[in-house]
Amino acid sequence: MRARPFDRTAAACLAFACLAASTSAQESPAGRATNRLVVSPQGPRDGGDFGPHTPGTKTSGLQEAFDAAKARGMDLYVAGGNWTEGGAGAVVYNLHEPLRIPWMQNARVDGGHAVLNYTRKEGDAVVFDSQMSGAFRFGLIVSAADGAVVRIKPTTAGPDRFRVVTSTEFVFNALVGGGGAWPGGEPHKSDLDEARRWVGTGLWLDGSEGSIDANKITVLETVGCGVGLQLSGAVSRNTIEEVNIHLGEAHVRVGGPDDPKPADNRIEAFMDCQGVKTASGAAVFGSRNMLTLSARPFPVGPDLTFGEKAAGNLAIFHSPYRLVDRAPPGANHVLGVPAAGK
Repeated sequence: MRARPFDRTAAACLAFACLAASTSAQESPAGRATNRLVVSPQGPRDGGDFGPHTPGTKTSGLQEAFDAAKARGMDLYVAGGNWTEGGAGAVVYNLHEPLRIPWMQNARVDGGHAVLNYTRKEGDAVVFDSQMSGAFRFGLIVSAADGAVVRIKPTTAGPDRFRVVTSTEFVFNALVGGGGAWPGGEPHKSDLDEARRWVGTGLWLDGSEGSIDANKITVLETVGCGVGLQLSGAVSRNTIEEVNIHLGEAHVRVGGPDDPKPADNRIEAFMDCQGVKTASGAAVFGSRNMLTLSARPFPVGPDLTFGEKAAGNLAIFHSPYRLVDRAPPGANHVLGVPAAGK
C-alpha cells in the first residue's frame, strides 16, 4: 500500500506553488526570516528550494537539501500533503540511492507526512551520521531492500570531536520493510500469505563506530520487517517508543549473542506478528535495560528471550507471555500478568 509511488495532481502542485509563493523558504508571511530551506513535491519548479527537479539529483532533492542545510546552518522542512481518496495522491520522494544525513548540531528537520520511497533492493534507505541536540520528524519511509529502513550510525566526529548521536529527538510516522504493509502482499488483501519474505530491519541503532546515547525516539508504526527494532554496540540511555511493530518476524532485538553492549535503555513496544509463524517477540542480550511490552500471541515463538549474558534487565508485560531464559537464574526480572499457559 505504502511502497508504491503516486503521481501528484496538477491541482495539488498549483496549490503548493501558491503556498510557496506566499511563504518562501526564507521568510514567513510577516516577512520575518525563518532560516529554513524547503523540499517541495515539484521543487524547485513549484517554489521550493529543492525537490525532484533539482539538477542531477538521485534522491528527489533530499540529499542536496540536507547538505545545504548543514553547510548554511539552516533548518529544513520536507513538504508532505493530505492523501485524498479520488483526489490528490500521496506526496512521494523517490530515493534511488541511500539518503545520508550528515552530522549536524542543533539542527531541526520537520515536515508533513510525505513518503520517502527507497527503490533499490540492497542497502540502507536512510542513514544518520553523528547528531547532537537536534530534532527530526519524518512521515513514511518505505524500503524493500535487505538493509535498514533507517540506520542511525555515528561515524564522523562532530563539532565536539565526538562520534556520537546524543540529546536528539527522532519521530517517524511509519517504517515499512520488504514484506510490505498488507498480510497478503497487495493493498486490501488481509489474509496472510505465508510464502512472503520479511526483509530488512525497520530501525537499527548501530553503535559499532560511535555511541548512541540519551536520545528520544518515537516510531508510530513498523511493519513488514525481518527485524523491527535492532540495538547493537554502544547504545545506551535511550528512550524508545515503538507504538506498533507488526507483520514481521523478530520484533525487538537488544544486542546479540556476541553483543552484550546495549545498556540502560528504556523501550516500550506493542508487538503483533499477525500470524507469521516464524515470528518472535523481544530478545535481550544486554544489561540494565527496561522493556514495557504488550503482545498479541505468537504462533510458535516466545514473547521474550533473555540471552546467556543478559543481566539486570527488567521486562514489564501487559499481556500473557512465553519466556525463554538462557541467563543465570535471577539475573533478570519479569513483571506482569501470569505467563502464557500457566
